[in-house]
Amino acid sequence: MNLRSIPFVCLGELLFLLLSGIPAADGQLRWSAQRKEAIEVRLIAVAVVYPRSSFFANDEVFIAEQELAKTESRFIKLVYDFLPYQSPLSSFGLDYSLVHRFNAVRDATCDETLWQMRNLAEQQRNSETIQAKWKYAVATPVTDLDRRQARLRCYRATSDDYEKAMREPTHEIPY
Repeated sequence: MNLRSIPFVCLGELLFLLLSGIPAADGQLRWSAQRKEAIEVRLIAVAVVYPRSSFFANDEVFIAEQELAKTESRFIKLVYDFLPYQSPLSSFGLDYSLVHRFNAVRDATCDETLWQMRNLAEQQRNSETIQAKWKYAVATPVTDLDRRQARLRCYRATSDDYEKAMREPTHEIPY
């Protein structure tokens, strides 16, 4: 093929693509934008603690109480992701009186009931690598999670979100 015919071949291919009726993407992909929202939670119990990995991301699953207003709250499932060199959330203190404020992403794919979470823990009880019993926070008034059947909204947070929120200045008056 000589050099003079290359532009004609490229032009022919371009015309073929334009006239063949193949639709363009036109921005039709609709990814769900994961929007972080500020939440305030009190940790009630550690539901699942997986063995820590030194190579991959680690998870802790908590049952927490999300404060919606001064007198209104709801139970949520909190999945806390952290890397091997970062601290787990349980290391900051598993105390009910401590209110944790950070940004988290609502993840509807991991919503489940307390009963489903308890059954999963019982199924994994034979596995020695996963902590099967729930570890309750200090001074928690909620000790009867086994009797509740509420469907928990799931939120995902990372160690970076938590540490960033800790460094942000607050507008609270300390005294």
